[in-house]
Amino acid sequence: MEWSFDSPNGVVTVRQEGNRAVCQAIRTADSSGLYKAWLQGTGERVLLGTLIPEGGALRLRRVIEVTALERQGAWPPMGAEVALAYSFAAEASPPPDWCWTDCPQRLLDDPMLSGCLRRIKRALLKRDMEGFFLAFPWSCHEPFPIPPLFCLAWQEFLPGGQYVVFRFSRQGCPELLHNISGEGENRNAT
Repeated sequence: MEWSFDSPNGVVTVRQEGNRAVCQAIRTADSSGLYKAWLQGTGERVLLGTLIPEGGALRLRRVIEVTALERQGAWPPMGAEVALAYSFAAEASPPPDWCWTDCPQRLLDDPMLSGCLRRIKRALLKRDMEGFFLAFPWSCHEPFPIPPLFCLAWQEFLPGGQYVVFRFSRQGCPELLHNISGEGENRNAT
């Protein structure tokens, strides 16, 4: 049995050979950073590994016992992706009044909302007297960072690209933008 999954950053194929899964990933070679391949089943995502340069492309080949993938909830495969795990580009300075924050989920009080951010390692943070804003790089080709708060978000162009921004109280509870005086008057809703 064989599966093939396309993602914006590459292709992952999985072929069952007896009690083993032969997992391969490929993407065009570039020097933008390190790419990792992930396999998704009905449970958690499983890291297959880091793609390495080979023959003019970035490639990964890994053989894993099917029982190991079953224990991790990744068998049978339901999806896979190749994702940029580390960028070689020089990190842009945050915009004025903003700073980078690692593990933004720690700022949110609600377990469901903080769970949405488990996969996001960094965000822009801006604090004021009433609370704070979180901004996440955003593209319509990527998953939305906090799906339950889709209607409370707005788009903003900050240095480095397009971001989706959310407003929170000091306790980490989501707030409606129209309740904040002077903010969001010229914002574009998502």
